[in-house]
Amino acid sequence: MKKIFTLTAALLLTASLLAADRRPVILLNNTKNFKVVIDGKNYFGDHITIRPDYFYNGHHTVRVYEMRRGFFGRTERLLDAVSFTMDRDDIVIRIDYTGNILVREDYRNYGHSQKNRHKRHERHDHEYGDRDDFVNRF
Repeated sequence: MKKIFTLTAALLLTASLLAADRRPVILLNNTKNFKVVIDGKNYFGDHITIRPDYFYNGHHTVRVYEMRRGFFGRTERLLDAVSFTMDRDDIVIRIDYTGNILVREDYRNYGHSQKNRHKRHERHDHEYGDRDDFVNRF
C-alpha cells in the first residue's frame, strides 16, 4: 500500500510539474556601463537574466542610457529606445558598444508554431512557385 501511494504521489507531482506554465525569460547582454530601463524598471550589469512576473503578452519598451560622471553628479544620456511586443516566448535583448538595441524573440519548439511555420510545412515552394497551382491546372 505504501508503494502504491508513493508511486501515485510521484506521478501526480511529475504531471503537475510538466503542466506548469513556464514564464518568459529576458536575457540582457551589454558591453559597457549602461542603464537599461524596461517598462520603467532599471537594470544594471553586463549579462542579466530577468524572470519578471509582469512580462506577459503585450507591448513593452526598452531604453538605454549612457551613465556619465558629471561635475555635479551623474548624468544620463538617452542612446536608444525600442518598443516590442512579447508573445509568451523568451526575449534576448542585445546592446552593442554604441548603445544600439537588438530585440530577438526565441521561439519555443524551435519556431515550429502556427505563427512561425517551418519552410517544409508551408503551403508554397520558394523555388518552384506555388504547388497548389500545379495541382489545380489538371
